[in-house]
Amino acid sequence: MPGVARKTANIVLYHGYGVTAGVAVDTHVMRLSQRLGLTAQKDQNKIEQDLMAITPKDKWMPLTDLLIFHGRQVCMAKNPQCAACVLNKICPSAFTFK
Repeated sequence: MPGVARKTANIVLYHGYGVTAGVAVDTHVMRLSQRLGLTAQKDQNKIEQDLMAITPKDKWMPLTDLLIFHGRQVCMAKNPQCAACVLNKICPSAFTFK
């Protein structure tokens, strides 16, 4: 999509047209994918590639939506709620924030 960045294009294509083109990597997706050990990358495009490699294509945008919601509600940047997190037992970062 000309004139918009990849993240916006992925979201518009999926939610507006039902086209799955990739994982939309915003700050929440970036932070959670690193905290969960899904990627060691810092670049959004490389993070997207890592997430696409380990997730079935039909789950790319649901993964995006879940990570964004989880990042807003539970795993905030400055005050993650690890004790209330359903991923606490498998999250490599959970022990860091206790």
